[in-house]
Order: sequence, then structure tokens, then C-alpha cells
Amino acid sequence: MKKLKVWLGLIIGIVLGLGQHVMGYADSDYDNALKTAPQGISLENIFTPGTTSNNTAAVVTTTNPAITGTQAAKVNNGKNQFGAIWSTADNVFNLKKNETASMWIYFGNTGKKAADGMALVFQNDSRGLNATPTFGKTIYGETLGVWGIATDRKQATADKIAASAIQNSWALEFDTHLNKSTSYSNAGDADSFDVDFDGPHLANGYPGDVATYNMVKTSQLLPIPSSGYYARQQHEGVLNGDYTLLSNGAWHHLTVDWKADSKILTYTFNDKDPVDGTDQPGVSEQATLDLDKIDPDHTDQIQWGFTGATGSSYENNLVVMEKIPGLVDAKASTTLTDKDTNQVIDDGGILKGGHKFQLDYQLNYLDGKQSWKDLTAKMSLPTHLNYDTAKITYSDGTTSSLSLNGVVDNQIEWSLPTALSTANPRATITLTGTAEDVKGATSVAASASTFNAVNGVVTTDTSAFTLNPTLELNLFSLSGSSVQIEVGASATFKGLVIIPEGVDLSNDDMTVSSTLNGASLPDFKMPTGDDGRFDLTLTPGQLKAGSNSLKLWVTDPYQNVSNEVTYTIIVPGQLTFQAVAEASSFEKTSLTGSSQQIKRTSDWQVKILDTREAGAPWTLQVTATPFVSSDGRTLSGELRYYDEDGQTAIGGDPITVSNGVSTDTDDVTDVVGNWQDESGLLLDVDGGAVQGDYESTITWTLNNVP
Repeated sequence: MKKLKVWLGLIIGIVLGLGQHVMGYADSDYDNALKTAPQGISLENIFTPGTTSNNTAAVVTTTNPAITGTQAAKVNNGKNQFGAIWSTADNVFNLKKNETASMWIYFGNTGKKAADGMALVFQNDSRGLNATPTFGKTIYGETLGVWGIATDRKQATADKIAASAIQNSWALEFDTHLNKSTSYSNAGDADSFDVDFDGPHLANGYPGDVATYNMVKTSQLLPIPSSGYYARQQHEGVLNGDYTLLSNGAWHHLTVDWKADSKILTYTFNDKDPVDGTDQPGVSEQATLDLDKIDPDHTDQIQWGFTGATGSSYENNLVVMEKIPGLVDAKASTTLTDKDTNQVIDDGGILKGGHKFQLDYQLNYLDGKQSWKDLTAKMSLPTHLNYDTAKITYSDGTTSSLSLNGVVDNQIEWSLPTALSTANPRATITLTGTAEDVKGATSVAASASTFNAVNGVVTTDTSAFTLNPTLELNLFSLSGSSVQIEVGASATFKGLVIIPEGVDLSNDDMTVSSTLNGASLPDFKMPTGDDGRFDLTLTPGQLKAGSNSLKLWVTDPYQNVSNEVTYTIIVPGQLTFQAVAEASSFEKTSLTGSSQQIKRTSDWQVKILDTREAGAPWTLQVTATPFVSSDGRTLSGELRYYDEDGQTAIGGDPITVSNGVSTDTDDVTDVVGNWQDESGLLLDVDGGAVQGDYESTITWTLNNVP
């Protein structure tokens, strides 16, 4: 019998051991989650498991060989579990200050079969680390470890449910399992909070507030008419999704931003790529927190952490913290500069192949309870850049070289030698080198780098940019360097562009730019083809007399510019009338029997255009026939030219009335416009003149000699 008892005891021990192992649910998904965990911080002295006897939450060490110093909060990883992990007393959330927290969260990989989710909880429950829904003997997954317990089908009000939740709390839930039972038979089963949803979701509310729960009456007729109640949860700030939203086998990034003045908390989900860590837009919602509900004693601080609960189904729930409010407040940014042009390459910008570049990573320590020390920089450097030097410069002026010998597939890791603190708050990692000499446009994706220590992790992305080839474009003139054309003729320039071999560019990729006499002409695309030829024709109206300078250059889609070609077009100068009135008149005048002077009207016009080379003289002479009426009567009087030298009668002999000399510009002389009322051609009539209409023919002669 003794032997039998020993043997039975051994079997019982084994069974209990196996039972404990099964309840741990260390399945392959749990192992994979730890192996793929993103870079985070150590949770030692920052978060601690709740102290309830049924709490299964724990701090565990991640197993990803690519990260260092990262611990995870395991909230749930099995059936019928309650888990809670809370901030320590030294790391409460300060409600009087603007705070930001960031973290990675894992919800398993079981999709529609997942249950039940987690909640990010802010609480001032008097129980502190011992805060929990009042479960009794049964864990209800619907509560997510924070909401009230709806198990009394006879309860017409929500007082009892609210009282069973974590008190003085606000929660952001990540609900992977829908609780939608609304029948009489299911009333009181704690399975009705999500009747308004069709899929997983994020939402927020106050677990200990009666207004969070709406009681709905349900009834049955058979076998005995009776009624009961189920509870609907009031959800705020909802972010919906399908069954890939949460439990999809990926880590999800969450950023929580609190503004103390406005009392607004913004939560942004999936704002980083889980594979490469680059920033994503994510989805956001806001909640205006009622501090009277969550901080009724006005302590201006609140304990925070994660809770979870499972029933007959489960998922693996883990949290990796990245940034803890108040511990270390730091940020990182990047700047890429084309050193050949001194232009900063922003997101979507262009860097030229073969150009020198400078890539700066700026680290800034803003505030914190601790210095940011033992920093490790895990750099993912942009591709298609050849790196020559690397160094780190601190705000106190110290500089250290960084070795590039360890770069493999554009990845390198450096341990930074100096801590950042309020006394030495900035560090800049500077890399220099030369962009790859590509043959065509090459897209370079953004790359994320992580700067981590046990008390804080920040990441930053480089700009996503296009690397364009640097090409030598050669423009030639097939029309020579100059041409002389006739007055009134067009001029055509014929050009040829030579594109380097091996580059896939054709005529219609090229843009021709030009100026004529310093003024820009419209750009145009070269005609379709691959011979590199184009024509530019200038009309007579675009050309001036004398020498015209046409300058041309060609640009490709990659912003490469050819050499500039100058083409000179010579148009012979000319001396000509620009405008002469066909008919001119003198003012209508009543004769008085005395001598009179009759003035011109406004219809006189004589303008001379001189486009000859500077220094060429000209003269304008005039002759006139006598004034004769329609019936053959000759006017008693004569046409005279008046100037400062006196007067001259105008008759059949040419009289000079104007002269000038050409200049470097296209001169226009307004002969009549330069006359005063008392000068120029005027008509003098005698006292014996007879009333009538008289005409004379005036002949203007323009001479290009003195």
C-alpha cells in the first residue's frame, strides 16, 4: 500500500504540473510574438503587475535577437484569465502637464476566433494595484478587465454594473471579440456590450460611470412569461475595422497624446509600420476627459496601465512600451541635404546622382526624470547612397567619429558615448558621402532608425526621395553661329542634342528654353522622335533691326541642363516712314478781310523709324503745291514753315523741316508731335482771300544723307 500511495502521488504531481503548463498557453504564436517584438524599453521599476490574487499579468523578456533591453507586459495568454499591469508610484500620469506615451501592442493571430482584447486604463481606484472588476469565482472576458459585470438579469438599472467596474477610471478598449447576445435566455451572461458592432474596434468610456451602460428589457412567452435585462455599453471615439484590425499576428503601434489645458487625449492607432518602423498616417480619435470622474480628489495624477480578461477563448496580449510620460521626453528628426546645390531634400524631393550629400540625425532631450543614457542607435540608412564619413556632435561641442565598417545592407548599430540630459540636450549624427550615379530615376524609400535606451525609445524616418541621374547633355547648332536675313523675313535655328548612351530618353522628353535679346521665349517640347533634332523659328515681328541674340539650352526630365548656345540674327537697318497721315487739314476759319494765320488740326501725323546702325544721319524735306479751290480759284496766301530761326515759304523747292542721327535703339521720331502750336507748318492767308474749300498736295521726302 505504501508503494501504491507513492505512485499515486507521483501521478498527481505530474498531472498538476501538466495542468499548470497548459494554463500558461506558451503556444507558437506567443513565442513568435516575443521573437518579433519591436524595440522597446525595460519595464523594471516602471510597470508592475497588479496585486490581485487572480492576476496572471507579468513582465517578460522579449527574445528578438535584433533588439536589446526590451521587456514586454504579458497581459493575457490563456483562457479564463484576468490580467492587469500598472505604472509604479514614481511613474503615474501627470494630468497637469502635456504628456505623450507610445507603445506597441500585440493581440494574437486568431482573427475572428480571438477573445477578448485589452484596455488601456487610467484609474484612481482606491484599491490601486489591487484594482479589478469584482469577478467573484468567474472571469468574464466581456469586461476586458476593467468594465462592469452584467450578470444580474433582474437588474433594471446600471448601478450594480458600474459599481463592479474599476472605479474612477477611463478606458480605451481594444475589443477583438463581439459580445452580442440579446435574447432572454442570454440575459445576465455578461455577453451583450457590443450589440451595435459588426467587427473589432477601439472605443473609450468611463467603466465606473452608470451612464456608460444602457439596460435593455428582453422577455419570453414560453414556458412561462417572464422578462429580464441585458446591458449595452456606450462607446465613444470609435475606430472600427474588420477582423484583421487587431488579432492579425502583427504588432500595432499606439501613440497617446494628452493636452493638459484642453483636457483632450488623442489616441492614434497603427501610426508606424510594424515591419520597418516607418511612420504611417494611422487613425485617430479624441476624448475630452472629465477629471471629476477619474480624479475626484483632484490629485492631478493618475495610475495607468493595461488590463485584459478572457473566458473560454483567448488570444496572446502583450505590450512593449516605447515612451513613458515624464521618464524621458526626447525626439529625433532627420535632414538630407544636397551639398552640390545646398538644397534640403524634403519628402518627395529630388537628389541628383553623383552629388555630395549630408544626412543629419538630430536627437533632442526635452525633459525627464532621468537622463537618456546608454543610447544605442540602430540605423537603417537610405539606399543608393555611398557613405564616406560618420560622426556625432553634442551640444557641448564634443565630437566623436563613428565607424562605418559595420554597415551591412545599409544597417548599422552604434553605441553613443555620451548621455543626453538638460545639461547636454542635443546630439547630431552626421553622415556624408556621394549619391549613386544612376542611369534613370530611382525611388528611395523612407528608412526608419531607432534610438533606444532602457528608459526611452524614439524613432525617426528619412525623407522618401527620388535619385535622378546626372547627365551631360550637349547642344549643337546646325545653323552655324549667325545669319543675316532680309528685312521682313523669318529666321530659323536648327539644333541637335546629344544624349549619353545607355539613357532611355527621346526627343519628347526634352524641353527647349530660350531668350531673345534677353527676354524669355515660351518653353517647348522637342518634336517626337529619337534623332535629337529640333527647330525654332522667329517671325519678323519678334526681330529688331540690327543684331539679335538668341540663346538656347535644353533640359531633361531629371533637371539636367545642357550647355548654352548663342545664335546671332542680323536684320539690316532701315530708314522709313513709320506713319504718315493720308489727309491733313487746317482749322475752319472765317475771313475778316485782314491777314490771318490758320493753325493745324489734330489729324496731322508724320513719324520716322530709323533702325540703322548708330551715327547715320537723315533729313526730312517738304514741298507743297498752291492751295486751289474746286472751281479752280487759287488761295491768296501760302504755306509756311516756322521754327526758332524764323519762317520759310513752302513751295516747289524742298525745304528741310526735321533731321536726326540714328542711335543704338530703334528710334522713332514724331515730327509733328515735336511742333508747338506756333511752329511747324502753318497757313498764312492775305486780306484779299476769298471764302472757300482749298486743297494742296504736300510731299514729304526722307533722305538718309545730310
